[in-house]
Order: sequence, then structure tokens, then C-alpha cells
Amino acid sequence: MARAHERGWQGIRINTNLYATGHWRCRVFVPEPSETHDSPLERESNVVLRYSSAGGEDVFQDGRTDWTAETLADRFIELARPHAAASEPDPGYATWLAELRRRTAGGAFWMVEDAMSRQALWRERGLVCLWYADAQAEQADATGAVDQNGWTLDGTMRVPPSR
Repeated sequence: MARAHERGWQGIRINTNLYATGHWRCRVFVPEPSETHDSPLERESNVVLRYSSAGGEDVFQDGRTDWTAETLADRFIELARPHAAASEPDPGYATWLAELRRRTAGGAFWMVEDAMSRQALWRERGLVCLWYADAQAEQADATGAVDQNGWTLDGTMRVPPSR
């Protein structure tokens, strides 16, 4: 998705969750102009991908497993093209996504955990949980900060900004 943003398709967004089995799931979508990323009623309109890591590298469940960042961007753009908002500039979200990728060394994140504790109510706390690509990135990102409940803020960052 970062490659699609680099090509000017900043209206494409992603929501993610960690399923109770440990599988990472995501939905790539183009929100309607009336929807905001932090809205509790966000409908994830115009979904271009529903993916679970349980499916391995068969991202679109079509048998293809040779995806690269470039070919995924091509496919996201192809599927998002019918939605005008997909190609609208969204520098706040694009900057947020670039910062997330920098901090995690190309890792991922999740906003919801299916088997969650109160501490792991990431989205409700206004946070996303970071999934680092390597231990060095995780160590570099650690600050030791805590929130008002005394819960660690290490491995988190704010949710993406609204449009």
C-alpha cells in the first residue's frame, strides 16, 4: 500500500486486526468522503482486499503467490480506480503510514485484538500496536513511556489522522 501512496493514490487506507489464533488480518479500502478513519462507525466502504495471514502468500485468494510491493500496488490501484477518493491527496495519512513503516522497519500494525485485554483496546485508546520487522527496530523505538493507566506506550503510535 505504501507504493500506491507513493504513486499518488493516498486515498487508499488499511485497517488491521490480530485474530485470536494469532493470524494478522487486514482490509484495504477507499473510504467515502463522509467516513473518517477514527469514526467508531467506519464502514470500510469500497473494500479492495480482505486478507488473513492464514492464507499465506495467496493474497487475493486467486492462486497467485508471487506478489511484490510493486505488483500489489498495481493491483490495489486497479481495484481502487473506480473510487474517486482513492486518488485524492491525503498527506496526513500518507505521512502517518510512512512514519509507521520507518519505525517498524517495514513491519505492520494492528488496531484491534480479538482476544484482547483492556490494555489492548488499541483503537479505543487512540493507538495502533506496532509489529516490528526486526528486534533492532523495536529496541530503537522503545521509550519507556506509559499512559494514565500505567500501561506501556512502547510499541504503539497514534491512530491515523482523519481526512
